[in-house]
Amino acid sequence: MKTIVFIRHAKSSWRYQLPDEKRPLNKRGLFDAEFMSSLDVVKSFQPDAVFCSTAKRTRETCRFFLKNAVLPKTEVQYSDRLYDFSGAGLEAFIHTMNPHLSNVFIFGHNHALTAVVNAKGDQFIENIPTCGVVKINFKTNNWSDCSDGVVEYKLFPKNLIP
Repeated sequence: MKTIVFIRHAKSSWRYQLPDEKRPLNKRGLFDAEFMSSLDVVKSFQPDAVFCSTAKRTRETCRFFLKNAVLPKTEVQYSDRLYDFSGAGLEAFIHTMNPHLSNVFIFGHNHALTAVVNAKGDQFIENIPTCGVVKINFKTNNWSDCSDGVVEYKLFPKNLIP
């Protein structure tokens, strides 16, 4: 069995005139990343590896999850291939992951995350919001065969924070 927890970066700042990949998290993004990474259900899933886009906002979001929800010895890789907005790069990345891994976190961007989750999962999700978390289980031993997955949970900050 293979499992992927897809995590969209938290809300980023448009305050400064920066290239897209250098935008940091804003105040709400920092709050949401701390909150979402502290949820017991997220902490209960210990990934074999963590993969993250190289964009600043995804790296900052990932740091909260590494601090709060992931064991220190877990392998972490940052990849330009996950700085993807269409889903094609994300899909290709998933197919090339190490076959010895079974459970992973992937930090990325929309519309790629929503497109891949909808293509691979059994529930339609209109939009994965910033700092949204979706866990999908697949009955396969090969990353290239990850389709027809079952969404175990979808956690969105706006539905959890009063």
